[in-house]
Amino acid sequence: MSEASVSKEIVDRLAQLGDLPHVPEALLKLEQLLSEDSQAEIGDIVNLIAMDSRLTAGIIFMANTVKYSLGAKVTELFEAVIRIGLHDVRMLAYAISYQHSFKRKPPFSEERFMQQSMLCALIANHLAQAANLKSGEAFLAGLLKDIGIYLLALESREKYLEVLEKIDFNILKLPLVENQYFGTYHALMSARLLQLWNFSQEVIMGVAYHHIPEKLSGPSQVYAFVTFLSELGAFKLGFDNGIGEIPPEHWPMLQAKTEQALQALGLESEAYARILQNALAEFEHLNVQSYSVQ
Repeated sequence: MSEASVSKEIVDRLAQLGDLPHVPEALLKLEQLLSEDSQAEIGDIVNLIAMDSRLTAGIIFMANTVKYSLGAKVTELFEAVIRIGLHDVRMLAYAISYQHSFKRKPPFSEERFMQQSMLCALIANHLAQAANLKSGEAFLAGLLKDIGIYLLALESREKYLEVLEKIDFNILKLPLVENQYFGTYHALMSARLLQLWNFSQEVIMGVAYHHIPEKLSGPSQVYAFVTFLSELGAFKLGFDNGIGEIPPEHWPMLQAKTEQALQALGLESEAYARILQNALAEFEHLNVQSYSVQ
């Protein structure tokens, strides 16, 4: 059975068991309204967000952070949406929702996993802006690229604990070892779930090929390069995902692939370094854990 078939089979089985991560109805409707080709009304957006108390509290909190604050404190959702802007509201709504999507505690550090996911999303957003790509799609690919890790751990916690033991915190071994134990790996699992959720091709393919962007062709390849660079950048900044890190001796091996990705985006290594620092500063300002609304 192919990796893609195995991924579909696992996702379908988890769906039947009711174990898939939950996407709030409000967020799904928000995605429809905020799609690239949609002209959304502010009032409709506010009404949808108001359906979910966590999204409401999170968006109001974000409007008062350093990035968006204009001095006066925001307490009303309508004003918060206006201040943040519809583009960023879409990204932040997913980030807020994602932190509450896990139904069971995973066999790894959920805190570090979520922190790296958010940092990757911010790096991807900055990369896309620099490369004149759809920054919202890049943000979502960076945020959701590793949700397949959680799905595989749901499929068999015992097997995934064996995977973690075998990779010995070397993240570069993860796809191969996951394949040995499950017949597929997390990137394809993530992409299958995003396909089920009707995400755009840029997000789905950017996630599916983020470990092997050079093997993808067509217009979505640049999003795979962005997602690859976002993950690499998070590791460069010292943020592991609770599953593994890149051992120091392996960094030289990644240089050629990094240069290929930057060339595909029309970026220089100096620009990449600036992007990483800007994303890190934004990450620290946002203080991810502080808007994890209970």
